[in-house]
Amino acid sequence: MSFKADLVIKNANIRTMDRKNPVCSALAVYGDKILGVGAFEDFATITGPDTEILDLSGKTVLPGLNDNHSHPLFGVGILSKVNLTGLKSHTEFFERLKARAAETPAGEWIEAYGYDEGNFAEGREPLLEELDAAVPNHPLCIARVCLHVGLANSLALKARGYGPDTPDPPGGEIVRKDGKLTGRLCETAYAAMAEVIPPAGADKLGKTMKRLSGMYNALGITSTTEMGVLGEGNELPIWDSALKSGSLTMRVAAYCLDAMYKKLREAGAPMPFGDDLFRIQGRKIMLDGSGGAGTARMSEPSRFDGNAGIAYHTQEALDEIVWEAHSFGVQISTHAIGDVAIEMILNAYKKAQDRLPRPDARHRIEHCTFCYPPLIERVIREGVLPLMNPGFIYYFGDTLTRNYGDRVAQCFPFRSLLDGGIVVASGSDFPVAAIDPRPIIRAALVRKSAGDLSCGESERITAQEVMYAYTAAGAYLTFDEHKKGTLEAGKLADIVVMNIDPTSVDDEPERIMEMKVEQTILGGKTVFRS
Repeated sequence: MSFKADLVIKNANIRTMDRKNPVCSALAVYGDKILGVGAFEDFATITGPDTEILDLSGKTVLPGLNDNHSHPLFGVGILSKVNLTGLKSHTEFFERLKARAAETPAGEWIEAYGYDEGNFAEGREPLLEELDAAVPNHPLCIARVCLHVGLANSLALKARGYGPDTPDPPGGEIVRKDGKLTGRLCETAYAAMAEVIPPAGADKLGKTMKRLSGMYNALGITSTTEMGVLGEGNELPIWDSALKSGSLTMRVAAYCLDAMYKKLREAGAPMPFGDDLFRIQGRKIMLDGSGGAGTARMSEPSRFDGNAGIAYHTQEALDEIVWEAHSFGVQISTHAIGDVAIEMILNAYKKAQDRLPRPDARHRIEHCTFCYPPLIERVIREGVLPLMNPGFIYYFGDTLTRNYGDRVAQCFPFRSLLDGGIVVASGSDFPVAAIDPRPIIRAALVRKSAGDLSCGESERITAQEVMYAYTAAGAYLTFDEHKKGTLEAGKLADIVVMNIDPTSVDDEPERIMEMKVEQTILGGKTVFRS
């Protein structure tokens, strides 16, 4: 009985991301695994008449990209919401809302997302009375681009039970001015709006995952995370529907927020559990807010509004939350942007490790934005894994500079952490920012905003380093380094073909914006072809 490869790629510039064997010209695939990498002649005995031969004529091949921090379920949901990203004025903002209101039956909810008041010519968020005038007959809820802050009109505020005298919830703020509601909701006060907005059906959203998966695949992404399964809605049924319908064409490691984590713990579920396509990986903790919205918990207040930010937990409460998951053997992922928040979670992780050492816990800090030198030293010494979002520099560098001034030069200290020997992965935080890896890679290379504002050029990294962060490092952060992240024999055949070599653009970093994906392969099967 003969054994033949299903696919052989030849005449390619294969960047394996395997530091022992970084470059080769051919690889072979059988089923969903890589048989081997090397030269085309190496695979002569396993190449048969039914083997697909893919001659790439020098094009570049990399492991499938790993967007290691995103929110695909929220992305599925927003495909039906009003898109307000990139708008430059209140006029544009209200035109889009009015257009949706005109085609929506009175009384039904209107949801929107993506505004950034820093881009508005008016220099401020719309006021409650302006929202009410534009959309008077529909409850309206709008997510700011960061997803930590939102706006609601009076009908929506009333539906949630928010009034001038409603107490602020822990970890949130119902913003008022002169004792009157402004429509602005921060952190948990905004998140609680989801409790009164009618959810879409799980089957419909599950099938919409095919469209969203295709968006990821078209950008070369074969793996991502679901960084925050809530557990208060229909999240797991959506994933179940997506899996049963074959709509999911990317690998997902999901991290559970409070409600879902508690449900799983009460049910005695192990963690992680699932398979190579979808699994529940660990516990997600929300600790502070957003740099763009000025709600990150900082030691020095925002220079824009004098706000030092919001912490969701006291240090004592955080210590207990971390200990419970750590003692159960769970990987913990904590959202921490401000320097105070980063210090708090480092304290909590260290206390848990001192109490019960787990040498390979791989606890994470999501964003890890304002990680100043003393905190960098602790991250390195204590072996915590940062997930960085350099794309925030590209998209929000101007707003972050408005809020925090020169402190932005020390945000996302990629160079310092890599030099300290820490594995650092990268992610988009979609839909906070676009999925597109190109602006994210550009920002890591040049540390400049889309408007060319410098944001700490001493923390630049190389093209090879940023692509490693987008592949092998992402696999490491989810305990998948033995399955994916590099192109090696025995690993999953997750492969991307590109028109240029993104590891070789150091001398011309702007060329990364010309990168195009020509083919994406997941487990040996093509899921995108240009």
